[in-house]
Amino acid sequence: MNSERGLKGFILSRFFLTLAVTGIVEVFFINLANRFLIPSVIKFTGFEKLVHIDSISGLFLVVFVLGAMWVLGRLLPFFKVSTAEATAFLMSELIKHGLGSSDIAEATQTIEDLSRNPKAIIVLLISMIVILVIMLLPYIAAGVFFSVSVAKEIRHIQREKEIARRKEEERRYLMISNIVHDLKTPMTTVYGYAKALNDGIVPEAKRPEYFEAIMAKSDRMNEVVALLLDYVKLDSEGFTIKKERLDICELLRSCCAFSYTDVESAGDEIEIDIPNKPLFISADGIQLSRVITNLITNAIRHNPKGTRIRVSLTCESFSTAEDIRIFVADSGDEIPSPLCDQIFDPFVTGDESRASGSGTGLGLALSTKICDMHGYGFKLVQRPEILRYRLGDEYKKVFVISI
Repeated sequence: MNSERGLKGFILSRFFLTLAVTGIVEVFFINLANRFLIPSVIKFTGFEKLVHIDSISGLFLVVFVLGAMWVLGRLLPFFKVSTAEATAFLMSELIKHGLGSSDIAEATQTIEDLSRNPKAIIVLLISMIVILVIMLLPYIAAGVFFSVSVAKEIRHIQREKEIARRKEEERRYLMISNIVHDLKTPMTTVYGYAKALNDGIVPEAKRPEYFEAIMAKSDRMNEVVALLLDYVKLDSEGFTIKKERLDICELLRSCCAFSYTDVESAGDEIEIDIPNKPLFISADGIQLSRVITNLITNAIRHNPKGTRIRVSLTCESFSTAEDIRIFVADSGDEIPSPLCDQIFDPFVTGDESRASGSGTGLGLALSTKICDMHGYGFKLVQRPEILRYRLGDEYKKVFVISI
């Protein structure tokens, strides 16, 4: 859709540009012909004293009158109609634009003399053809230029689409590979532990440990499958969010309360700066809660123990709910620059190895889709840009949701 709008805009802009340039060139050519070509033609015919043609329109008028008189001189007698009135009308128009004489009889005689001069007629016809070609040249050149530039832009858009298609295919292949990786590793562990238990080679004292490992790996697989299903569901064409009127401040407090136990268990701290008065917006509360909870969970998982987490909200106008920003910041490690642009893609994590098991790499991809479906902005900001939000000097990175 964006490429179609871009192509339409390009065609319109190039069309008006071509039209303007063509108009300028045509005016230049017409002035050139009026100044040099027309006087030369009249002088060459030998009628410069009687015929005062100073423009292309005058030349066309003379040629038209000659042709009209020739046609009328042959057709009107056939119908037994006098040519005097038609000749008088043509002469009166010609006197206004092309002849130096103001007398119709003299003008008629001039035209008759001109019509009996084959050299003059041939020169006038050739001149008219040359001028027509000159006048058409800018349009021909403009048409060729316009067609070539539009065709070039279409090829450029097609190349971009092809590149985007290949990237999408690569992304899907990578996604499939990552799914296989994230499922194969715990499945291998579960299979090995289950086989060891089944074969009876695990000491009785170690059996609870093996069962716990099997449960942990099974939970990991369930998490990957559940997140993958959610991601596919959000990416499906028929899925729509269900917006309702809700208090965003209360929703943030609920998300913080839900994650509070996890924050304490990880040995982290959480700072909450949410206004006490209600702030109502139209949003899908379930999906938006997932975004906030996921950001808090990521701050817990991907940072060392003792990390300070901050959840805050600012609003320019509570009465109109304008310019709302939600911040989920932490004092943990910054995300390396090469990963900053890819962190919102599926199966990309901030860890150097995916084998660390600290996350699926789908959480931020889901959050991005949910924010996009709401029409919200969603970005990562790190030092030094984070300082402009005045969240505190200890915070190194922040995810910002702009409503």
